[in-house]
Formats: sequence, C-alpha cells, structure tokens
Amino acid sequence: MAPKKKATQGAKEPEVKKKKGGKKDASTANKPMEMTLGEEIREFYHIQIRDLEDRLARYQRKWDELAVQEKLFRQEFEQLANNKKEIVAFLKRTLNQRVDEITDLNEQLQSLQLAKEMEKDAFEAQLAQVRHEFQETKDQLTTENIILGGKLAALEEFRLQKEELTEKFVSLEDQLRKQESEYKDYVYNLEKKSVLDKDRLRKEIIQRVNLVATEFRKVATNQMWDTTKRAIMENNTVTLQLSKISQQGMQLLQENEQLKDTQDKLCKQLDLLENTQKVMARHSRGHHKVILMLTEKCREQQQGRAEAERLCLRLSQLEQSLGQLQHDHQALRSQRDQLNLQLERQQAKAQRLQRELTEEQKVRASLETALAQATSFLQDILQMQSDEEGGNFDVVFQLQLKEMLQQLLTMLSSALVLSPQLAVCPRRKSQPHGPPKESQPSTQPPRMGSLPQQLSSITPYQPGDLGLVPRRAHIPPNPEDLRLLSHTTRVGTFQVHSCPEIHTSGSLKRFKKFSLPEVSLLSK
Repeated sequence: MAPKKKATQGAKEPEVKKKKGGKKDASTANKPMEMTLGEEIREFYHIQIRDLEDRLARYQRKWDELAVQEKLFRQEFEQLANNKKEIVAFLKRTLNQRVDEITDLNEQLQSLQLAKEMEKDAFEAQLAQVRHEFQETKDQLTTENIILGGKLAALEEFRLQKEELTEKFVSLEDQLRKQESEYKDYVYNLEKKSVLDKDRLRKEIIQRVNLVATEFRKVATNQMWDTTKRAIMENNTVTLQLSKISQQGMQLLQENEQLKDTQDKLCKQLDLLENTQKVMARHSRGHHKVILMLTEKCREQQQGRAEAERLCLRLSQLEQSLGQLQHDHQALRSQRDQLNLQLERQQAKAQRLQRELTEEQKVRASLETALAQATSFLQDILQMQSDEEGGNFDVVFQLQLKEMLQQLLTMLSSALVLSPQLAVCPRRKSQPHGPPKESQPSTQPPRMGSLPQQLSSITPYQPGDLGLVPRRAHIPPNPEDLRLLSHTTRVGTFQVHSCPEIHTSGSLKRFKKFSLPEVSLLSK
C-alpha cells in the first residue's frame, strides 16, 4: 500500500504546481508543460484505475468470501432451526408423556383414594360392629361372671355349710351311736338290774317273808299285832319302791322314744342333705359347662380382638401407603412444574431467537441496502471513469468523484456504526452450541466491553484505503465454494492469500455470520 500512497502524492504534487503556475503566470503557460501535465494526469488516473481495479478485485473476493460465509451461516442457521424444532418437539413429546403419566398417576391416586376410603369405611364399620359386639359380649360376660361369682360364692358358702353339716351329721351319728350303745347298755343294765332287783327283792321278800313267817311264828303268839303292822308297812315300802322303779322304767322308755324320734329326724336330714348334695353336684356340673362355654367365648373374643388389632395395623399400613402416594404425587407435581418452567424457558428462548432473527433480518436488509447503494456508487464511479477516459480532464469530474467517494465513505461509515449490533447476534446464536449461560458469566462481559475499544481503534479511512480490505485475520476459503467462483476471482483469492499485506480488520469480522445478496460487481 505504500507505493500507491507515494504515487498518489506524486500525482497531487504536479496538480498543486499546476495550480500555482496557473495563478502566477497563466498567460505564460506553454504547450510542453501542458503535455507533461496531461501525461502525469493520465499516469495518475492509470494508477488510480489500477488501484480501483485492485480494490474492486478485493471487493469481489471479499464479496465471494462473504457469500460463502453467508451460505455457511444459512446452513448453520437452518441446522440451528432444525435443532430448535427437534428440541421443541422432543420437549413437547416429553411434556405430553409426563402429562399423560401425571394424568394416569392422578387417576390411579384417585382410584386408590376411593378404594382406600371404601376400605376405610368398611373397616371402620366392621371395627365399630366388632367393638359393639365386643362391648356387648364383654358386658354380658361381666354380668354372667358377676352372677357366676355370686353363685360360686353361694356354692362355696353351701360347701362350707355342707361340710359343717356333714361334720355335725357325722358327730351326731357318732353321738347317736354312742347314745344308742349307752342307751342299750343302760337299758340292759336297767333290765339286768331290775331282774336282779326283782330276784333280789323276791329273794329278800321270800327271805323276809320267811323271816317274818318265822318271826311271826315266833312272835305270833307274843306280838301278832306288831308283826302284822310291821309287815304291812314293809309291804307298803316295797310297793312304793316298785312304783318308783316302774316310774323310772317309764321315763327310760320315754327317753328311748325321744331318742328314736331324734334318730328318725337325723335320718331324714341325712336323706335331705344327700339329695341336696346330688342337686348341687348336678348344678356344679352345669356351672362347669357354663364356665367352659364362657372360656371358649372369651377365647373367641380374644381372637376377635387380635383380628381387630390386625385390621388396625393394616389400616395404619394403608394410611402410610396413602401418605407415600401423596408424597409421590407431590413429587410428580413438582416435576411437572419444573417441566412447565423448562417449557416456558424454551418458549422464551424461542421467542428471543425469533426476535433476534427479525433484528438480524432488519440489519441484513439495511446491509443489503447499504451494499446496493455502494454498488450503485461504484458503478457510477466506473461509468464516470469510462466516460472520462474518452474525453479530456475536467476539474468538475474530480470534484464529483471526490464527492461521490465522500458519500460512499459516509455510507460505509454508517454501516460500520451498525456493525456492533451485528456482532452481538452471532455471539448469542453461538451460545446453544457452547456451554450454558451460567458457565460463562466471567467471559461474556470482557468481550462486550472490548467491542467499543476495537471500534474506536479502527481508522475508517486512510488515503487510498476505504477500510473494507481485510487487515489482520486470515479468512480461509472453502474449496467447495471456490469451485462456483470465476477464474479471475479464484486467482485473485489465491493472490490475496499468498500476499502477507492483506489482513482482516476487526470491523469486518462482524459480517461473517450475516447473509448478503449474491451480487457480482464484475457482472454488473
């Protein structure tokens, strides 16, 4: 670029000299000076035409590179759109599946809740019935136990009374036997005594009679009267004694009759006690059967109570399972909410991408307009240069050329001012392929902060340079896309890549991912 600047400066110096000479001595200008000036002007225009042709070739190469990049960007954008559609479809399918699963789980939960409520009501009714029956049986058994306790106490009292009566009866029997034996002995002794007394009395009477007879015989003659009186008195005493003995015998007979009556009464009481004992034995067997039956009922009630406890345990297990199902339902609800949030985020992301796409389309339209205007300006310049080559040099043409170049520079500068907005969009669109937003909080702000510095460091225009030629970065062409280019463009592309002076400017890097219309300046 340095020789071109020198040539431009060399072309400007004769023009300045010509103007000064024209001002000083316009009347003394000669023809050789005009010829030299015309050759210098032609040389200047030839240099400028070559420079413009080089620029046009560079613009054409840049246009082809931008077309290739636009094609790549379109492919990438279509891929991103397809990926977005696939992701949205996958998320919709996943959401529908989760919604179906949640619906099925809700139906299962409702059916389980209904079954649980029905089982709970049935179990509560059964438990209430069992409790009622148990309470009735308990009350009945309590009353029966109280009655049986009273009967058992009566039986115990009767047993004690029976034992006492039995002991009394045995003692009375012993006493009766003793009294009977004593009575027999006493009667025997009395009879024996009475017989002996009778014999003795008879003997005594006989002896006394004999004695009296003898004495009477002896004293008959002397004391007949006294003896008779004494005999009569003795006879009276004996008679009195016999009457007393007979009275004692009667008393003993009466006592014997009384003892016989007492023995009959005791025998009757013994028969009554034996009958009562038999009846109590029958009652005790019946009570034993009742006790066995109550024991069996108590065992059945214990089994029913165990069954009720088992039902209560099952009810608690069902309540625990219900709590677990409710917990799972809450987890599924939270998962559904998370999926809804993810869907909302995806929808917001899709809306954001749509807005970015519309903004990009607007910027693209503005760039297409700017490029169309630049193309029209360049075509006008080339047309003016082609018209000027056939005619003479005119200062008005130079001024018009400068004015058009100034307008082109202003238009391209305005497009360059819009370029920072373009640099943000590709960076946003490249984020789905990279790590998530949360993983790049530290790297994003420095890039955004360095963009104004890069724009401020770029010189939009230098003499002989409009700022459209790549300066720093090397843009490798795609061999498949180079096949579609013309021979001149391909040769120019390889020359540009072989030249170390051509670099990509920082401002043109922002145009890589934007589609531009495929317009060839050479064809126009």
